[in-house]
Amino acid sequence: MAGNTFNRIGDYVISANDQLSVRVFGQDNLAGTYVVSPTGAVTFPLVGFVQAGGLTTAQLQDRLQKGLKPFVKNPLVTVTVAGRDSYQVFFSGELARPGAVTMQSRTTLLQGIALAGGLSRYSSGRIVLLRQTPTGSVRRYATTYYKLLAGSNGLDRFTLERGDVVHAE
Repeated sequence: MAGNTFNRIGDYVISANDQLSVRVFGQDNLAGTYVVSPTGAVTFPLVGFVQAGGLTTAQLQDRLQKGLKPFVKNPLVTVTVAGRDSYQVFFSGELARPGAVTMQSRTTLLQGIALAGGLSRYSSGRIVLLRQTPTGSVRRYATTYYKLLAGSNGLDRFTLERGDVVHAE
């Protein structure tokens, strides 16, 4: 299932607060790092406001190339995500380091728990993942840490999405 952080083929989807590095071949004056606004837009020289939120880097490259065509002959644009500041996951409960963690790459549930320092010594091992759906409802996934380690329920490969809450009991 595609979420709001990665599309169906696994490409990262740009969102507010992400940092983008943009280069235009042969146009060093247009190179720079841009932060996506809360509305999902970036302001790019010559082009102006460009909606970046909800797009992959390839889609944004295409938009910028089209926007630059009146100003640059055969523009070749490269966009990379320099900082995935929107990809935050929240950890609560019996973990060594609960709180918000900004992920910089695709992260599984088990990897996320490790980034939060693992379970505390008071943990029962029960893990609950809360995820908001595109319609606004919340889906709950429950398992145990030991089932995650054993890979017995498929949640060990579950990719975390921006805004997920992982609670350990």
